[in-house]
Amino acid sequence: MAARFHSPLAAALLFALGRAGAVAIDVDTGGDAPVSGRCTLRDAIVASNTHATPPGTNCAAGSSGGNTIAIPPSLSPIELTGVALDIADSGGTTTVRSSVSGTPVAVRRVSGSGAVFSASQPVRFEDLSISGGRGDMTGGGLSAGATAVTLTRCRVSGNRSNYFGGGILVSDASSLTLVDSTVSDNATGPLGLGGGIASDDGSTVVLVDSTVSGNSAGDGGGLFLWKGHLNLRNSTVSGNTAASDGGGIGTYQLDSFELVHVTVTANAAPYGAGVRLYSRPSVGTVMTAHSSLFWGNTGSPDIEHRGGADDILTGTHNLIGQIGDHISYAPGALRCDPQLRPLAWNGGPTWTHALAAGSCAIDAGGTYLWMDTDQRGAGHPRWTGTQVDIGAYEYDPNDHAIYDRLFADGFD
Repeated sequence: MAARFHSPLAAALLFALGRAGAVAIDVDTGGDAPVSGRCTLRDAIVASNTHATPPGTNCAAGSSGGNTIAIPPSLSPIELTGVALDIADSGGTTTVRSSVSGTPVAVRRVSGSGAVFSASQPVRFEDLSISGGRGDMTGGGLSAGATAVTLTRCRVSGNRSNYFGGGILVSDASSLTLVDSTVSDNATGPLGLGGGIASDDGSTVVLVDSTVSGNSAGDGGGLFLWKGHLNLRNSTVSGNTAASDGGGIGTYQLDSFELVHVTVTANAAPYGAGVRLYSRPSVGTVMTAHSSLFWGNTGSPDIEHRGGADDILTGTHNLIGQIGDHISYAPGALRCDPQLRPLAWNGGPTWTHALAAGSCAIDAGGTYLWMDTDQRGAGHPRWTGTQVDIGAYEYDPNDHAIYDRLFADGFD
């Protein structure tokens, strides 16, 4: 029989013991070329992967219990000129982070081709900016296969892949989790899939308090998922474009698709400007959405079916502009202009679309509470009115007053 934990303290202690062999590896020099007696980021990753100190360096030897690689913000940016930085430690999870929580470190490719990071073993990235990657059949910024990847307070931007995952590609039943993170201004070629994020082979993608914006691709401007699972909570998909299908989100035969307090707006595509659903011949996609907003996407319906069996939209308290044929949905969805402000910094680690005063999305999300805060996190409670709001942003009259003062000169 599997063990059960009745005490949170006992569980935490067991977790700590399981990671007792973990080692901290400190990066102490920038750039990508080796420096005698120092530890570059590339050297630190080799130390973690091999559980040994690379010759000619002062990197701490990695252990088989998982390792933490810390980069001082003073070394930012780390400029990459060689092959992708490959996370391949089979002994435990590797964490690559800024040594100062909340202060980002930029890791960017400045020459050569390939992703910035690749991963075949579990990895966590914290407080990093990943840019400049140039992939072909792999992801531009990050490419991961058959593993688990988590990004916290990270930005993946300005990367490109010719075919799959301009920003991030996960494959072979991987899991990708983004928390308080942004994937923006990445691209694929005209026939590519997933300008911001692409996944295939039954992978799972989870976004929490995150934004996917300004990305472009042939199909799935913001995100493209081939089978597998997609879960978005307190997140925004905005301003992405696709040459063909799925300006915001493009799916193909998804196994599950759930959105809670999500805003999908200002995306563009000839088919499925906000969300494009393509299902199995005999089984349609069940898309479950609660208190989510699909409005203001251009070029085609906000949600559109493109092939396979008819699809089903379940859930409650949603706001939908236009929905295509072959999708059944509850008749109670709001069909009104939510008066969204432009995508901007409204507090918190990621950008959001604020609701204008008088928006029909305010207090229209039901009386239940799915999260304690809106997408912006601490200091922005999810429930501020008689009911929660629809979308990733919770209207607060005090926030609104500040916003109006900032934009009173016409920058709105």
